[in-house]
Amino acid sequence: MPWITLLAKSRLVRSVFVILVTIPLIAFAAEHKQSSAQTKIKALEEEWLENEDRPEALEAILADDFIHVLPSGMITKREQIAYMKAHPRLSSGAKSFESMRTRIYGTVAVVNGIVRATRPSQPPIRTAFTDVFAYRNGRWQAVNAQELPLQQ
Repeated sequence: MPWITLLAKSRLVRSVFVILVTIPLIAFAAEHKQSSAQTKIKALEEEWLENEDRPEALEAILADDFIHVLPSGMITKREQIAYMKAHPRLSSGAKSFESMRTRIYGTVAVVNGIVRATRPSQPPIRTAFTDVFAYRNGRWQAVNAQELPLQQ
């Protein structure tokens, strides 16, 4: 009988050891996954800002069910791209992120930030934004966007 007690204690010790080793590994993997997602979202935001006047670039960035909330109402991805094709703009200035904060909730990311646009001989324009991304079919895509011009 003592060997059964010893065997049971040995199994218990091994189980506790495995659990104690596994928990930090799981936490590390989850933190790494979140950090990786934040890096991908930031790169996607940079690409979007750099190509916001190029409809063909937005095809991949915006999800098919994308909604853009504007002062005039809401428009879909198709409506936004069709408008951009009908009214091409030549960018005459530089845009950059003044600040950006990304929060990941599983397969959803919410990004808040401020874009600073500068044009020759004009004061800079600052716009606060919220973008929402969804992770689908192995990639992140924007599903919602809203901007708010900030007072000068």
